[in-house]
Amino acid sequence: MRLAGQAGAGNDERVMPKSKAKTEVSIHKPVTVQDLAEILGLSRATVGFVLSGQAEKLRIAPATAKRVLDAAAEYHYVPNPHARSLRTRRTGMIGVIVPSLDLDWAEALLRGMDKVFDDTAYVPFLARHFFNAERNRKEVLSALQRRDEGLIAFPLAGCEELYRSFSESGIPLVLLAEEMPGLNDISSVVWDSETAAEAAVRHLVETGRRRIAFFGMDYPGLGTLHRFKAYCRVLRECALELRESWIARPPVPLPVGEISRVLKRWFKDRGDAPDAIFALNDAIALTVMEELEEMGLSIPGDVALIGIQDLMLSSRRAVGLSTVAEPVEAMGEEAARLTLELISGKTKAPARRVISSAGVIVRRSTVGRES
Repeated sequence: MRLAGQAGAGNDERVMPKSKAKTEVSIHKPVTVQDLAEILGLSRATVGFVLSGQAEKLRIAPATAKRVLDAAAEYHYVPNPHARSLRTRRTGMIGVIVPSLDLDWAEALLRGMDKVFDDTAYVPFLARHFFNAERNRKEVLSALQRRDEGLIAFPLAGCEELYRSFSESGIPLVLLAEEMPGLNDISSVVWDSETAAEAAVRHLVETGRRRIAFFGMDYPGLGTLHRFKAYCRVLRECALELRESWIARPPVPLPVGEISRVLKRWFKDRGDAPDAIFALNDAIALTVMEELEEMGLSIPGDVALIGIQDLMLSSRRAVGLSTVAEPVEAMGEEAARLTLELISGKTKAPARRVISSAGVIVRRSTVGRES
């Protein structure tokens, strides 16, 4: 298809020689800024300024701007973000690395981020590490290669040097939801989960439970360690037995069948078994609940159960898991806001934001005893 260009009347146009004011436009090849410039008989700079929204600022005649935009629509011009990022060194992408997309934790996180990013030109680029160090390394390096303008990451143990190296690149890095020892020189957004864990264990005590077990994970994250610390502290303050055999902290990710094996050991002797279990998070608690019911134990009659997180499934009437709501959406929102502040220079790294929330949500898994 061939269209002869016509020079506009505005004094801001650089008119191309008529011999170059024509071009072939192929339906099989994307139209470029240069193509539009030749079609319209304008300079490439003028067309580029109009398409980038700078026409008014640079005093390009409205009639010229309209011609450019009309031609762009007619020929289905699509901007090339990769080419633009090479010129401007900006991609508009913020990398987000989470453990997985299981359940709805990551969904709540992104809802919070969207509240901030939707009002900007930035978009999140989601990836997962599945608690695998090599995969995590690949995703972090990919964010660097894509030239993401910021990175928000749920930190993985054993990758401390990777995070330090990334932060030295000059790209803002925000660690989210968990803290790792030795990384206090990197910005973070965390939840005061120790206070939340204390509230959860005290709730079990207040409902009359005296033999309280802990089901967690062997993970060096400070949030994980603080929850276990709160569990131990409440039991000591309440003069309750802190029995080593009622503490389960298997490695991450949890081995298949590990929860079942632990519970069978704990409840082998029903007369000397826990009457309550505090789980590190709802994901563990929900599996514990399922296994207990398959073993023929009633909840909360034989054993009460509480977690931390408040996943969507936990609130289902058929499930009814008592828990402490983790402010995931608020953390996502704060992480997005902090990342933008670091990009703009409004805030200097390292910055640490702590979100407090410790209200127990009481459901059927802890309230009362069956007669």
